[in-house]
Formats: sequence, structure tokens, C-alpha cells
Amino acid sequence: MKKGQMEILGFMVIVLLLIFGLIFYFKFSSGEPSSIIPEAEQNLEVSNMLNAIKQYTVCEGVDMKDLMKTCISGGLGCNDDACTEIENELPELISVYGWGNSSYMFEIEGSLLVGSCVGNTFVDDFTLSSTSIRLTYCY
Repeated sequence: MKKGQMEILGFMVIVLLLIFGLIFYFKFSSGEPSSIIPEAEQNLEVSNMLNAIKQYTVCEGVDMKDLMKTCISGGLGCNDDACTEIENELPELISVYGWGNSSYMFEIEGSLLVGSCVGNTFVDDFTLSSTSIRLTYCY
């Protein structure tokens, strides 16, 4: 093969790759709805929010999970009663995420600490020191 023929063949390969790439792009970016149901996405958001709350650092060396343990046992947190610190810190943390005070509830062993809501809910909870801790999102 001559040099000119090899260059044309190489150019054709590049053009074919571009065509297949565009076909692939348009096939998968057609704007079809996600395969995950919106309710499952919201439920995952609630679960992620609860995990973020547990890992949030309240003061040096004390995260929210430690503060919850202290609240359950009735001790002091960083500067104040642990339950009071949760009541003060949690609304600020959740408001940064974009939830209003009337769109969630945070409970420790059935005792409402923060928030109030009415309507349909998504709930995520976990057990800490054999005590149930629950985050409820209302929509």
C-alpha cells in the first residue's frame, strides 16, 4: 500500500470511531428516567443524612455519635448537657443540607429532640447502646 492510502485508511478508522462514539452517546443520554424509583432515591437521601449526622464533629474529638451515647447515659457533652447540644447543633446541620425544620424529626428512644412534621415519611434508624435513634423525613 502506498503512503497516501494508509493515511486515508487511518482517517476512515478515526471517522468510524467518532460515529460509533456519537451513537453510543445518543443511545445512553436520551433523557429516559432513571431506573431507580424516586422514592428509593429519597430513602437513600435520608439514610445518607443520618450517616452524615453520626459522623459530624461537634467539638474537638467528639462527634455526634459520641454525643448521642452521652445523651442516652445522661452526661455532659462539650459544654452543656449532651441532649441540649444535639438539639442546638442538629437544626444547623440539617438546614445546611436544605431541609426545613418542619420537614424532619429526630428521635432518641421515642423522645422527640428536634423537628416536627406531618404527612408521608421516609424513616431511617439505627441502634446505639441498645437505644433506637430515628431520623424521619416528611414530604
